Amino acid sequence: MKTIWKQSLLAAMSLVVPLSESLAGTADFTVQYQNYNAAGPNDDIIEAGIQVRNNTSAAIPLSNIVVRYWLTKNGASTVAPACWWWNAPDCSAISLTTGSASASGADQYVEIRFTSAAGSLAAGATTAPIDLGVTFGGAFVNETDDYSYGNQTAPTDWSRITVHDAGSAPTGGLRGGTLPTGGTTPPPTDPPPPSNLAEFFDDFTYSGTGDAAFTNLWNVRTYAGGPGVSGATWSAGNVSMVTEGSDRLMRLRAGTNGTAAGTTHSEVLTHAQKFRFGTYATRMRFRDTPLSGTRVFADKYVETFFALTPYSSPSYSEQDYEYLPNGGWGQGNTPTMFITSFDKNKTASTSARLGYSHDGWHTLVLHVRPTGNTYHIDGVERANHPAQFAPLINQFLDFQMWFIELGPSGGARTYFEDVDWVYFAKDAYLDTNTVNSKVSSLRSASVPRKDTVP
Repeated sequence: MKTIWKQSLLAAMSLVVPLSESLAGTADFTVQYQNYNAAGPNDDIIEAGIQVRNNTSAAIPLSNIVVRYWLTKNGASTVAPACWWWNAPDCSAISLTTGSASASGADQYVEIRFTSAAGSLAAGATTAPIDLGVTFGGAFVNETDDYSYGNQTAPTDWSRITVHDAGSAPTGGLRGGTLPTGGTTPPPTDPPPPSNLAEFFDDFTYSGTGDAAFTNLWNVRTYAGGPGVSGATWSAGNVSMVTEGSDRLMRLRAGTNGTAAGTTHSEVLTHAQKFRFGTYATRMRFRDTPLSGTRVFADKYVETFFALTPYSSPSYSEQDYEYLPNGGWGQGNTPTMFITSFDKNKTASTSARLGYSHDGWHTLVLHVRPTGNTYHIDGVERANHPAQFAPLINQFLDFQMWFIELGPSGGARTYFEDVDWVYFAKDAYLDTNTVNSKVSSLRSASVPRKDTVP
């Protein structure tokens, strides 16, 4: 708990509001802000110290205003604000709400409201700091893409947290600060898919990876290099077709005995580099337990589906679903799904982290638009990354399994993932139900694969 003394809010207030005082000035209030969690911009919590200064010549009831902090939830399913004052007065005079936005750096806002018990803020006075916390149901978020984010650790005048008349629309009744561009108008509706929709579909019904139909569409990697453990082998033998009931699946494996020489990775990617804007989808089974051997939590490995350009390209881009069943990348042993978009100039990336098990079958649907990338798992939006991360050129489709770190040497253990199907619709943005319907129709028509993407 912080030990900084906070002055009493009530001591800074008066209860008199002259009738002649204007209540409509856009510079009536200034917000001072400090980031109590500046050292953790990519964790599962926002903690902001917010003070409001009255720039007018009269006392104003705090119940007449609201304060709005603008943020992006990065695909988190929960946005939960909390007030954490610990000195007098307590949080009983404050209520918090959230709302949706569609603006630069903001798809959500948290609103601080005051009850009449908060009294009035005297002319020229500043409130005690409001210790505002926002959590995301355990999901990790990237605060640095939030409109209201700053990394200052001392109270600083900050125009990116706004003050409004109570009862106004989210962008109305502005009394202080600068609104994010774009307002809170819902994003435009995507046009319906064209009748001549260009599609790529593969049901992975091959006899094996040597099947000519498979090698016509896909490459199985055998060359050395990253990512993963240096000295490991990328093995064609780690990719196979397996039967489960009446279904045929593509299986990728990664194995190790705890030594680099005894470690094998796997990768399957399309021959064609022709996928850019549209819907990317696959049905995959992520596995927490090994196919053979004993699970070793010190084996940090990655099960993936993604789209990318060659890393060496000056127009490099990548959109990833990366599941780490044994944790890794700072997550300890916690199973974590990383949903990441890499910037085209290789200087930045943004990622959502879902810190819980994804063992079992899941349908992944990714919308890649010129305006950015939206990631879904089983029909639920889990991340939304801005236009900076939209690809500049066409990409490959790719599946991989590889190790970040190895556990102790000893018995062999093999980990795996299964792929039921993969689907792409060019320049169309289909929800998960529509994708499933498309795949069911293709299967019902006994179409094992289709490629009409130019």
